[in-house]
Amino acid sequence: MSGKKDGVAFGNKLIVLLLVLILIFVFGVFGFYFAADMGLFEGFVTTLEVLSFTYYGNLTGLAKGVQILLSLFGVIFFWMALWGAFDIALESRFINNFGEGRIMNQIKKLKSHYIICGGGRVGYHIAEELKQKKKNYVIIEKDEFTINQLRKKGFLVYEGDSLEEETLSDVNIKSAKALITVLPESEKNVLVILTARELNKNLKIYARSHKEEYVKKMKKAGANFVVTPELSCAQEITNLCK
Repeated sequence: MSGKKDGVAFGNKLIVLLLVLILIFVFGVFGFYFAADMGLFEGFVTTLEVLSFTYYGNLTGLAKGVQILLSLFGVIFFWMALWGAFDIALESRFINNFGEGRIMNQIKKLKSHYIICGGGRVGYHIAEELKQKKKNYVIIEKDEFTINQLRKKGFLVYEGDSLEEETLSDVNIKSAKALITVLPESEKNVLVILTARELNKNLKIYARSHKEEYVKKMKKAGANFVVTPELSCAQEITNLCK
């Protein structure tokens, strides 16, 4: 909830800064357009040069007044807006890093938890079930869009590749209760099983296989239970047929 509020606050600040910059340029461009009989593009260039202290032309009358106002007030607001944007960027980055640190602290405290490899549709529903049953879990996912969507819904997600030993170590695989690998590719699930079994001999491993021929390979690699969704679905439907 706080992340959503922070995002709205940053958005509002950026809108205000953008409006300030637009107003400065509108004043400069149209001021020179009417007072110095310049074209709109020439007025824009002149405004930019005045704001950056690189204008050396000789202006008179109202045009000189526009130049003075830009030099006195426009420059101040222009650079304040730029520094404000820079400050917002730094603040946003700090909050993102703080958020990542908070997530890592949560993950480090996990014990007897479930590790879900893959945050797709199957991984999402598994995490939802575990969450409802008050079970400790963490999802491993490497797609940034999927990660953001899962975190918005309140799921604990670690950004990383389930195939890497370092990733599994970071989510406390040695103190985990079980690992559930539901990556889209059966071949990758086999590799996850091999790595996970090597890191934790007592770990219960559940796997998803798209092909029946991979079931034996997964069990041989160290999986305790292997589910083939398509086969299970076909069997269930045929059992209902009379």
